[in-house]
Amino acid sequence: MNPLHSVALPSVLAALFLALTCMPASAQEVRIGGTGAALGTMKILADAYSRQRPDFRFAVLPSLGTSGGIKALRAGAIQVGVSARPLLDSEAQGGFVATEYGRTPFIFATPIASQAVGITTQALADLYAGRADKWPDGTLVRLVMRPVGDSDTEVIKAMSPEMRAAKNAAEKRPGMLFTVTDQETADSIERVPGSLGPSTLALMLSEKRAMRALSVDGVMPDVKSLADGRYPLSKTMYLVTPAALAPSVQGFVDFIRSPGGRALLAQNGHWVR
Repeated sequence: MNPLHSVALPSVLAALFLALTCMPASAQEVRIGGTGAALGTMKILADAYSRQRPDFRFAVLPSLGTSGGIKALRAGAIQVGVSARPLLDSEAQGGFVATEYGRTPFIFATPIASQAVGITTQALADLYAGRADKWPDGTLVRLVMRPVGDSDTEVIKAMSPEMRAAKNAAEKRPGMLFTVTDQETADSIERVPGSLGPSTLALMLSEKRAMRALSVDGVMPDVKSLADGRYPLSKTMYLVTPAALAPSVQGFVDFIRSPGGRALLAQNGHWVR
């Protein structure tokens, strides 16, 4: 991983925390922050709710990551956190809860101009392990990598023992392209010729990204294939809030659970159970 990322990102987050903590929100403002995979969807939901309730203002912050969003919530800097995992026991202390709002297909994506339309799990293992490095048309594959311990990394490693070994090998190979946030990953997939990287259908659709989601072993990642179990890779998305909700937050949560909110989630790559 680029060593600048490991230094710069904590510094940026620290500055953001300080600014948010020192700047009290107005009574009618709801700040939302956390995993980058949820931010595009939250903007769409917040805009729709604001049209119903123009007395409320929403601010969806740049990516803080799941852990950063939970810390910001506990510090009172935001009112709603968004997470790609359940709360740890330590994070739930003080009366915070995580509520699932949908599941989205975890995808392997390429630039929209790519000729590739699908990939097999064996081909993925070969690419990550370094046994292969080209697309069928001869173009060099550039893997876009997430850091060790990242939730996307863990989804890839959980696919199979072979994928875990291949991903571990890729993490140690010199010259690999690492990205820190979901948005930085999508930026790299869009602009790097031959790129292949992880993302979610929700991010791709909600942010209107110029990416192509590949079928995996012949199954396209969409809401239907996730719901019926044919597509096995997904991320569960959570709202993280205090157990006792302020009226402004309760109204937004109720909207997300409403038929209108559920329809917007489905349109943006979420299976809502």
